[in-house]
Amino acid sequence: MTMGDGEQRTGSSIGRVLAVQAVAYVVLFGVTGVLEFTFGNQGGVAQGVAIALAVVLLVLFQVGWPFRAGIADRLIGAVAGVLSILCARTSLASQLFYPAYEGGRLADDGRLVMYQLVRWAACFAILLIAATIIAFGRQMVRAERSHLIRALSHCMTGAVVSVSAAGWCFVPDLIDMGSASPDNGLLTRFIIVAAAFVVVAVLFAVCSVSWSREADPDPAAPAPWLGIGLLPVMLSGLLVFAASFVMQLIF
Repeated sequence: MTMGDGEQRTGSSIGRVLAVQAVAYVVLFGVTGVLEFTFGNQGGVAQGVAIALAVVLLVLFQVGWPFRAGIADRLIGAVAGVLSILCARTSLASQLFYPAYEGGRLADDGRLVMYQLVRWAACFAILLIAATIIAFGRQMVRAERSHLIRALSHCMTGAVVSVSAAGWCFVPDLIDMGSASPDNGLLTRFIIVAAAFVVVAVLFAVCSVSWSREADPDPAAPAPWLGIGLLPVMLSGLLVFAASFVMQLIF
C-alpha cells in the first residue's frame, strides 16, 4: 500500500466518523423533538423513543467496537450501559440503592424531573465505581496479563461511554423545558445552554479526528469507525444531563 493509499483511507475513515456523529445528533434531537412537540407528555411517547435510541447507541457501539478488548471487557460496558438506562427512567435505582420519590403524585409534580436527574447522577457514579472494580478484577484473573494497562483503559473507556449514553434519555425533558413560555428570560437561558452544548459537541468532534488517526482497533473488527464516531455522541449524553439539570434549576 502506498502512502497515498494510506492517507486516502485515513481521510475516508475520518469522514465516516464525522458523518456518524452528524447523523446521530440529527436523529437523537430530531426524532425526539418532533415526538415531544407532537405528543407532549401524553403516553410518554417521546420518552419511550429516547430510551430506545439510547439502547440503539449501545448496540451500534458494540457492533463497531473500536478497542482491543475481549468479550468479557465488552460485556462489562454493555451491562453497565443497560443498567444506566434503567436507572435513568425506571424505579430500579430507587428500589436498589436510592431513596424513593416522596413528592406525591408524580405526573403533577414538577420536581420529578429533578429527582430523576439527581438519582441518575448518583447511579452514574455508582456504576462507574462498580465497573472499575469489576474491570480491574477481570484483568487480575487473566492468565496472560500482557498489555494490562491498555486492556484496562480500553475496558473502562467502553464502560464510561456506555454509562454516559443514558443521558440521552433526558432529551424530551430538555426539549420540553426549552419550548416552554419564555417568561423571565427562560428562552434566552435555553439558547445559552444550547450554544454551550454545541460548542462542546464540536470540540468532541475535533477530538474524534485525532482518535480516528491514532486508533488501534482489532484487525478483525467489522466497523471500528462506527464505534469511534459514536464515542463523542455517547459522551454527549453527559451534556444532555448537564443541560437538563441547569434548565431544571432555572425552570
